[in-house]
Amino acid sequence: MNPAHDKPIIEVTGLTAGYGEDIILRDISFQVYPGEVFCILGGSGCGKSTLMKQMIGLYHPSSGKISLDGEDIVTAEGRMRKNILRKIGVTYQSGALFGSMTLKENIKLPLEEFTKLPHDAMDLIASMKLKLVGLTGFGDHLPAELSGGMQKRAAIARAMALDPRILFLDEPLAGLDPITSAGLDALILSLAKNLGITFVVVTHELPSIYAIADRVIMLDKGHIAAQGAPGELREKSDNVWVRAFFNRLSPQEQHQQSGTP
Repeated sequence: MNPAHDKPIIEVTGLTAGYGEDIILRDISFQVYPGEVFCILGGSGCGKSTLMKQMIGLYHPSSGKISLDGEDIVTAEGRMRKNILRKIGVTYQSGALFGSMTLKENIKLPLEEFTKLPHDAMDLIASMKLKLVGLTGFGDHLPAELSGGMQKRAAIARAMALDPRILFLDEPLAGLDPITSAGLDALILSLAKNLGITFVVVTHELPSIYAIADRVIMLDKGHIAAQGAPGELREKSDNVWVRAFFNRLSPQEQHQQSGTP
């Protein structure tokens, strides 16, 4: 990934953001390249979800630029902003499916909002998206009739309704058992490889990070503490806290293991 001739599909430059006077992120800059699975890591309260919310345009930063596929979502308004949002899909930790609607009806919501397709075409697209995530035949089921893992897959199907170039996933493995988690990891890799979708994943699940991430950034105290391939950060980072995170050790244990005084 990150060949020299590739243009970034996401560029975050000098981003400072928070809530009111409470600054969570300070001068954050990084790039994501087409087709990457890019993970945002860090301890609880470090600003992972805040960063994702900024990247999908839910909040306005104090300063900085966020470019999605060459367009600045921070300054975009009206039709331009709507066109940018069509290029992204989002799933949240809870899945955020509407419980009173079938899976097919959930998937059709973005199509009804952003297109003027006939209903039979929407039905076909919804069935195709369910097939992509391994849920063929479940279109008429309600979310409550599915397992947690199936609900996560359905949420990804809905996020793909408009054929986005970028998918943002917030803690996609939360509450899942290891086998179900591995299946969801395999789905993410398959979609990235076969459809060329770029993934931005907020997570702290180490097995998943090693399985899917091309590159990561690690947040700490509002700044980027490290960025790169997870294996390289585990072995070579000069930040003891970063190596401790990837090795599942306390900083003190990492010091001892590394022979650092």
